[in-house]
Amino acid sequence: MFLKFPSNLFTLLLAILISGSDSEELDPIVETNYGKLQGFTIDLENNEKADIFLNIPFAKPPVGELRFEKPQPPEPWTAIREAKSYGSACVPHVWSKGGFGIIDDISEDCLTLNVYRPNKKSASKNGYPVLVWVHGGGFSVGSAVQTGYTNVTNNFIPQDIIVVAIQYRLGPLGWISTGDSILPGNLGYWDMTASLKFIHENIKHFGGNPEKVTVWGESAGSAAVLGLTLSPYSRDYVSQSIEMSGSVFATWASNEAIIEVTKDLSMALNCDIEDSTTVKTCWKTKSVEEILEAVLKINPHRKEMNIVKFQPRVDGDFFPEDYIELIKKAPQKPAMIGFTDAESALFTLVAGHLTPDFYVPYNKFQEFGSSNLTQFIREIVAPESLFRDKAKEVQEKLIDFYETREKPQDADYKFYLDRYTQIFSDTGFVIPALLTAKEKMENKWPVYLYQNEHYNKNLIPENFPVKGSMHAMEYTYLHGLSFSNALFDENDKKFQKILIQTVANFVKTGNPSLSSLEWPKLTKEHPLRYLCLKAEPEVKEPLLKEKFDFWTGLSKNYSYDIIRGVFVGKEEKCKEEL
Repeated sequence: MFLKFPSNLFTLLLAILISGSDSEELDPIVETNYGKLQGFTIDLENNEKADIFLNIPFAKPPVGELRFEKPQPPEPWTAIREAKSYGSACVPHVWSKGGFGIIDDISEDCLTLNVYRPNKKSASKNGYPVLVWVHGGGFSVGSAVQTGYTNVTNNFIPQDIIVVAIQYRLGPLGWISTGDSILPGNLGYWDMTASLKFIHENIKHFGGNPEKVTVWGESAGSAAVLGLTLSPYSRDYVSQSIEMSGSVFATWASNEAIIEVTKDLSMALNCDIEDSTTVKTCWKTKSVEEILEAVLKINPHRKEMNIVKFQPRVDGDFFPEDYIELIKKAPQKPAMIGFTDAESALFTLVAGHLTPDFYVPYNKFQEFGSSNLTQFIREIVAPESLFRDKAKEVQEKLIDFYETREKPQDADYKFYLDRYTQIFSDTGFVIPALLTAKEKMENKWPVYLYQNEHYNKNLIPENFPVKGSMHAMEYTYLHGLSFSNALFDENDKKFQKILIQTVANFVKTGNPSLSSLEWPKLTKEHPLRYLCLKAEPEVKEPLLKEKFDFWTGLSKNYSYDIIRGVFVGKEEKCKEEL
């Protein structure tokens, strides 16, 4: 027997059911290999929509006995897992509320990723290409929460690209190493690899193409991206790479100094440093608070060219050989490589909390002169402890190149601050990136080189000594994360459009050229040809050839390589620990 409702009452009840039903029923649900996820949908600026899935575990929480171990696959779940809010950020090397790259919600249980996809089916039977974001932060701070999803979805979802943002263990929890097989280091790299494996196995459920995965990073994220294209454990999950302002060839991005840091921290934690197994066991018993207190005891900063306290190393495991050898043996995949034209002004003149030992505050600008620059060269860049009897010779070459070369007669503090900043930029970012481009090009990797020269004129005061695009300025245009509240002018909007289009074109085709401008890859005949990224981009060459030749010559002729931070040749065993 059926009850018969008046038609108007039926319509009213139906309306109530629809409007009163939980909106979650309309939210997107994806079934992965581990269980179902329920995300949510947002409206984009161009009237399209994006589906957002947050806090997806790609590994078991690395806690308890799993701390300082390689990541394990996640546990499957049975109920629908809500994926509507970000998970915790990984524990940074120091923690203070409001600190750069640090958020309030931190935890060791942080191995999660986030997927942002178009709210429509791909026109391609293979699915959407995938762009995986690896955040920067000196391997010590940062998270996927920092950049959020609003700007990156508005930028790339309309380009029919799925964006994935990953997290990895940071600071001592991600990078400590005893220098042997007990604790070789590079746990952060293993986390990234676990995330790529998860993406490879599950992205098809989100409508993505597992055979078209571009890894993309800036600063330490860029160095990590390069590493992921080289390691035999990760490279098969990668189709191509976008490397912005960071290379494994920089002393801060890969260094054996992490072994000494681990010893120092172990002593601060009262762990026996003579036995690696005991060290690892002892570290597992310590609370996060105790570990962070130990970092403060030994000083979280460095007064060396290797400015990063915790970093990867060539460990004989994740990296079975040196990076140059791996470039020769890894599959040749397209790479978009570059840097900004005033990288280190952020560190030397703007953000003192990042590198306090090298920061020159505004009220000290006019006091900076020739003696400050030459003292920096003699004591930090090429100290006697590294070059011994060749120290004076190397120092004079550096002074001639950075202090004397093309010095105007009326040189003032602006000239010296600019040259001081140049040394930091060249050693930390420029030359390592050019070395990467050279090695990859010579081994038949398709390489597209760029220099970003665009900056918001409202950001930099008229009398500022260094004008140009600083480190991480791309964050503003790609992720909406800015160091100030300066509004975009017309040039900013044009530049943003060009930057997004080159990245999107590269992700989809392996070639970043614009419809209006061909961006040629490097060749042996044109090894330093590049795209000058700005509101009106141009192809030019050769990029900083004089500097590149100077530094490569210096590296070849002396026992210590300043760029990579390593001893070479027969004197390698004679290294004096600083």
